[in-house]
Amino acid sequence: MSTFQYSTSFKDTITETPEYSIPEKLYSEEIQGSTPPDYKPLEPSTSDQKDVPKAPKYALASSILEPLRGKYRLLQLWDGRVRNVKSNEFEAIISDKTNPNLPDEIVTIDIEELSPDDLPLAKPGSVFYWSIGYVDLPGRGRSRESKIRFRRLQGWTEKELERAKETAARLEILFDNVSE
Repeated sequence: MSTFQYSTSFKDTITETPEYSIPEKLYSEEIQGSTPPDYKPLEPSTSDQKDVPKAPKYALASSILEPLRGKYRLLQLWDGRVRNVKSNEFEAIISDKTNPNLPDEIVTIDIEELSPDDLPLAKPGSVFYWSIGYVDLPGRGRSRESKIRFRRLQGWTEKELERAKETAARLEILFDNVSE
C-alpha cells in the first residue's frame, strides 16, 4: 500500500498569507449557534441599496407548481367490475378496451395494487378502469405503470329512484297494451 506525500516544492509555492485573520479556534458559542462576544452586525449603507432591486412580495416556484412535462403511451386498457372482495385480493370481470374482439376475462387482483383512496370503493359491483403503459418523464427515464382507478359517481337519490320506478310502470302498461 502506498501513501501519498506532499513534495517540498508544493509547500514552498504557498507563500501568500490571506488578507483576513483565521482564528486559532472557534468560539464554543459559535458552535452552539450564538455569536462571539466581539461580534457587531454590519450596517448597510444607503449607497449600496440604491442599485439593488426589491424582491417581490410573493414569488411562485413555477417548476414546482407546473405538472411534470412527460409523455404516457398506453399499452393496454380494461374496464372492470368487482365481483367479490377478500381481505387481500378482489375478483373482477374485465373487458378489453384496447382490443374489443377479445372475450371478457375473470381476474384476481391484489389489494396492494389499489391506492389508499380507492380502497373503500372496492365493493361488489364497483366499476374501475385498469391501464398499463409507459411513462416518460424528462430526466427520469422510462417506467412501466399499472394504474387502477375506480369510477366515482354519485349514487341515485330516493327521488330519482322513485321517478325511474314510475316511468318503468308506465312503460310496462304501454307495452302490455301494444302486445294485445
